[in-house]
Amino acid sequence: MLIPSINTGVNEVSKYEIILDVCRTGSISKTAVKFNYTQSAVSQLIKNYEKELGVALFRRTKQGVQLLPDAREIVHCLENISSEEKKIRQIVADLNSLDSGVIRIGSIQSISYHWLPGILRRFSEVYPKITFELCIEGFRPLIDNLENDKLDCIFVSRYSVPDHPFIPLGEDELMLVTPKEHPLARKPEVSLADVDKRDFILTCDRLDYETGEIFRMNGIRPKIRYQVMEDFAALKMVEQGFGITILPRLLLSDAPFDVCVRSFGEHYSRVLGAAHLPGKQLSPAVIRFLAFVREWNIQNLSNSNGMPDHGF
Repeated sequence: MLIPSINTGVNEVSKYEIILDVCRTGSISKTAVKFNYTQSAVSQLIKNYEKELGVALFRRTKQGVQLLPDAREIVHCLENISSEEKKIRQIVADLNSLDSGVIRIGSIQSISYHWLPGILRRFSEVYPKITFELCIEGFRPLIDNLENDKLDCIFVSRYSVPDHPFIPLGEDELMLVTPKEHPLARKPEVSLADVDKRDFILTCDRLDYETGEIFRMNGIRPKIRYQVMEDFAALKMVEQGFGITILPRLLLSDAPFDVCVRSFGEHYSRVLGAAHLPGKQLSPAVIRFLAFVREWNIQNLSNSNGMPDHGF
């Protein structure tokens, strides 16, 4: 029968620490007083452990207890076990107090450029010993890595993770991007119908998410000439006149490309935020980070106007 750990009300003490202290003091009563435990309880703990092992550890005398010669090797092993138990308790204490830990974050490109640096800087000022691993990918790889437990949380759009717990951070309008000399560049505002049958550059998320849903809802079929796996590479191709594309406003902010950006009259937007795996027990560090993300959103991105009618 396994003997449970003894809780002194201050630090959890394992049965091995009790037995080792009896070895050092040679007195059950002194050990009982030290750990604020009854003498009979310590005596019973030792008897139960000897029964579990099938060998005696101590010789009882009128002066106290003496370690039997054959038990010295066992006690040496107990010292190693006790030392490792203390290390485990310290690691757990550090995690629970957020003194250490690693958070694995995945993010789409736009959030990683414009929001995450500020979030991570502020969080690290409060919790300097928490470290981060950051992966920047498209929606599908991020979702796959989250579901395969390679990431703790991901920054994506709400539409891409309908079945995951989601913390909304803000809206991101979808914009039409054209070459400077393109006919649509002359229009102050475009319609989604303007995209139909035009040469189109598909980005890494293809038509699996918001853009594809908008096209399907409105019967839009652009001529997909190229598919590019990186958003800035797609922008470079637009700049060079290969076609048009649709990208979010956040990504286009301060983008170093000589292109024309136009709003749709329909004003399609997506909702960006942080998601994590449903049903998974999150570490204390991740729980605190997600709470911090909510706080950061209130202070920096809160939108009192609500979500648009065409939001995704």
